[in-house]
Amino acid sequence: MLVSYVASRASVPERPAMWKELRDRGAVISSSWIDEAGAGETLCFKELWHRINTEIFISDQLVLYVEPEDFPLKGALVEVGMALGLGKPVIIVAPGVDVVSHDMKPLGSWAKHPGVRFENCVRKALGLPGSFSDNT
Repeated sequence: MLVSYVASRASVPERPAMWKELRDRGAVISSSWIDEAGAGETLCFKELWHRINTEIFISDQLVLYVEPEDFPLKGALVEVGMALGLGKPVIIVAPGVDVVSHDMKPLGSWAKHPGVRFENCVRKALGLPGSFSDNT
């Protein structure tokens, strides 16, 4: 079974909710941040980042989900860098984001890294069976 670390804006309540729902539907998601994404729920950020490092290390891939209003990205970019540094593939799902081809704005040139690819649907990126008619 494919183990995925998922990255997105934690401060947008719909994002952790989306990941939890996909986990409930069978996706194997290693990201523990989705269970403590509310304001004040993370007690120790130093411990969180240690966990994030471990969770990315044990995962087969990282899936980054981003929508146009999610920029600028913060922690998700660090997570992507950690995954690429560990040789993990990174899959970007970016519905509605207009990526300028040469410099890949608003993502950045890192999106042209050979370990990065784009997918149009989160379920497909996570390896879940079923219909891929919408972004999830």
